[in-house]
Amino acid sequence: MKKIIAIMLFTASAVLYIVSGSAFAQTSSDTLYISPLPPGNINNVIAGDTTDTGARKDPNRVYVLTGTQDTTYFFTATINMAANFNGVTLTIIGKNNPITGMPPVIEPYILQDNSTPARFTENLEGNLNLDNLYFLGKRPDGLITAGDDRLLDGIPVGSSIRINHCVFDDFTAGQGALISYGGSGNSFYITNCEFRNIQSQAGFPTNIIFAEAADTLQFVNNTFFAIAFGIWGNDNLRYFQFNHNTMVGCAWMPFRIYQADSAYISNNIFYDTYAWGLDSASIKAGGLGNESPGVVVFDSLFQFSESPYNWTEAGRSIVVNNNAYFWQSSIDSTIASINDTTKNYIVPPAWMDSHTTAMFADKTSWPGLSASNNVNTDPGFSASIVDPMVAGLNLYTIARWNGTISTSPLWRQNVTDPANVFGQVASNWAQTQGYPVPENFKYSASLNGSDGLPLGDLNWFPGVTGIEQTNNGIPAEFSLNQNYPNPFNPTTNIKYSITKGALVTLKIYNILGQEVATLVNQYQKPGNYSIDFNASNLASGVYLYRLESGNNALTKKMVLLK
Repeated sequence: MKKIIAIMLFTASAVLYIVSGSAFAQTSSDTLYISPLPPGNINNVIAGDTTDTGARKDPNRVYVLTGTQDTTYFFTATINMAANFNGVTLTIIGKNNPITGMPPVIEPYILQDNSTPARFTENLEGNLNLDNLYFLGKRPDGLITAGDDRLLDGIPVGSSIRINHCVFDDFTAGQGALISYGGSGNSFYITNCEFRNIQSQAGFPTNIIFAEAADTLQFVNNTFFAIAFGIWGNDNLRYFQFNHNTMVGCAWMPFRIYQADSAYISNNIFYDTYAWGLDSASIKAGGLGNESPGVVVFDSLFQFSESPYNWTEAGRSIVVNNNAYFWQSSIDSTIASINDTTKNYIVPPAWMDSHTTAMFADKTSWPGLSASNNVNTDPGFSASIVDPMVAGLNLYTIARWNGTISTSPLWRQNVTDPANVFGQVASNWAQTQGYPVPENFKYSASLNGSDGLPLGDLNWFPGVTGIEQTNNGIPAEFSLNQNYPNPFNPTTNIKYSITKGALVTLKIYNILGQEVATLVNQYQKPGNYSIDFNASNLASGVYLYRLESGNNALTKKMVLLK
């Protein structure tokens, strides 16, 4: 046994040396810090980061936005990535303001002709990494610009899109999406984000993410609040994961993934989702692109008779369990009032449509489809948050079906802005306004998921991960202790200390440098912390755990021995 452990430790040391030089560390040459001023500096620096021949100066470049100045990063032009970023990765990381805890804000600027840039980036033909940023669609004068594909537009094939701990607020689009990647085989990994006020112009169903023909879509620990439409990823979708998300106030469908080969939809809360229902004349039967006002809707693989994937109905694996769904009574009342005045019958929302229910019940044709422990229950969100939202959403539903809808969405939940938050942040902003958004979807009901944790976005329950601040003193140095016990099976404890308030991340990686778990990803005050790590779902082997806080980072190794 000792010999095995020694070999594993030697392997970990070798891999740690390799990984620390690539996956984790950024040297001064491949990290570029960008100042928020003057306006347009962010797009000019990124677009101009090329050699005389137009090639990327450093293909491993990481752009860092500092949180030391309370000034918005205004972009004055769209960054056209196809010209000089073809096939490389765009990585932008935000550092929190050490006083307010607020991440850097990226916002469109008002140009001399009173117009604004069409979007932040376009023609992004490579990978994308975004971390700890606040994207705001509203201009400094309060105008919310409208158009298609409002923020990020890419047409790559086989790219990886990773977005973590970002807020996307106040965007309005036409028939496009907030984030649009039209190439095939792309993989999306969206974690710890909030999408709020992503709504529709003139009733068109604006998507949060358009990912036609994507390979993988993973959404874990996100909140969607006051949005028009969720995720579009229908064709050739190999795997879809929607786990521990909170969705409140969605006018249309939460996701369009009818023909996914594999899907895992668990531990989520769907509240007032698909609230405007669907015109009965628009409902399609199964096998025709099943469309109905259901939160969960699936269809057969009718488009894949000539698919190179060789998928079969019997081989599909779709799990829908441990979710909560709820509609306020006014949703049905509003739809009933519309049915008294319109020529077409509006069908109210439901958890699962009849065609999908029949698929899950047919174990001969679809043995890999399973649904259990999905309950219709009110989680008990704060009425001060959800009541104004649903009141506006109901007005929008009436206008939509009566043909009187305007270009201004009616259920937008604006952030109040004391001391002009997005221009000059008050030093006590985090205490008076909340970080990073004013709403809080923590609830008191006892709703636990398949993993024993509360349903929905776990960011509203910072204590459930077992993070414990052991004392209130300010440590003398930034430190990361060796986990104990080590080797371990399957739980171990990790202690660490941070000297300044900042965004803190504690992540676990395998020996290939691939992230396998995130234990901490939140703003923390100075102090000593302790957290338990349960690796029951991981295989025996050597793992690395890395602590990051501000410009500080430490990495250690651990051994899981089952």
